[in-house]
Amino acid sequence: DNDGDLDLFVANYLDWSPENNRVCGTEGKRLSCSPTDYAGLPNLLYRNDGGGRFTDVSAAAGIAAHVGKGMSVAVADADGDGLLDVFVANDQSRNFLFRNVGGRAFIETGVEAGVAYTEDGVPVSGMGADFRDLDEDGRPDVFLTALSGDKFPLFLNTAEGFFVPATHRAGLGFATVRMSGWGTGAYDFDNDGRKDLFSANSHLNANVEAYGHHRYRQPNAVFRGVGDGRFRDATAETGAAMQRARAHRGCAFGDLDGDGLVDVVVSVIGEPAEVLYNMTAGGGHWLGLRLEGTKSNRDGIGAAVKLTGESGRVQYNHVTTAVGYASASDKRVHFGLGADRTAREIEIRWPSGARQVLKDVSADQVLEVREP
Repeated sequence: DNDGDLDLFVANYLDWSPENNRVCGTEGKRLSCSPTDYAGLPNLLYRNDGGGRFTDVSAAAGIAAHVGKGMSVAVADADGDGLLDVFVANDQSRNFLFRNVGGRAFIETGVEAGVAYTEDGVPVSGMGADFRDLDEDGRPDVFLTALSGDKFPLFLNTAEGFFVPATHRAGLGFATVRMSGWGTGAYDFDNDGRKDLFSANSHLNANVEAYGHHRYRQPNAVFRGVGDGRFRDATAETGAAMQRARAHRGCAFGDLDGDGLVDVVVSVIGEPAEVLYNMTAGGGHWLGLRLEGTKSNRDGIGAAVKLTGESGRVQYNHVTTAVGYASASDKRVHFGLGADRTAREIEIRWPSGARQVLKDVSADQVLEVREP
């Protein structure tokens, strides 16, 4: 609601309890039951009243009226009205897009907006999601991972929060159909000025190999952005650490060693987490922004950033930590600049409505920016 206090959105999954537990598969070949075997649950929204107190406004805000099977939440201003909208990836039921109306109420518009179903008109096993501008047109797009047999959907934002499916056009259809993806994130890993995609992969069922169709442990994947919202599978080029097959789940992103390259931490079931340091050689210049709100929330969550490089290339991003599946990432906004050594102009639109412009900012640094 842009009152300066961060509110809390909770995605709920299935109505499960020990009393209604079901056993699926066959004797000696047990499998996780399908989400279709259980009823879904409504999500929750808690308003921050300050002083460490929250009020459940799920019903009043229109959130509780919609029952789904939520696996991840991502936030962005889909329609450019200055208010954060909420995307929820659901498991084998249609996705939700809660459009923020006036900061106090939400309207669920997933079907109308074009993100509820794939281009085949079906729901997927939605796992992780990132809600970020991938084709640099100033409008946040939606990318999500899914389980094996479901291609990883990409929805491009065309105007005022209406989306078109672009999975095959983007080169992600056949490349992802046999993957089971969980955590994900859209970051410029080689600093060439184009966002890339990362997915943390593993099959759902630990004993799936008994059925002879899939591998339980799978390597993670990187899809390199090649421009115009298109991607290619570059996993084979990203080093030995990316070829390890494990039971990956969540992942978080940030520059851990301060070298200007975005690193990844991936959780692994039953094993230590993987800390994947980005060692890209010959990458481009970069710029990081750490925003501090004064009238807006202190973390600057929701602030939209437009960067124009010295070459005239324009990029867009926004402040968020809600990335992927069961994870939170560094709130610093990262831009790869390619050959550009300076940003000619950086325009920040704060949640409070304030507009701030920075001129001629040198590359290869993390810049701390305080809301005026």
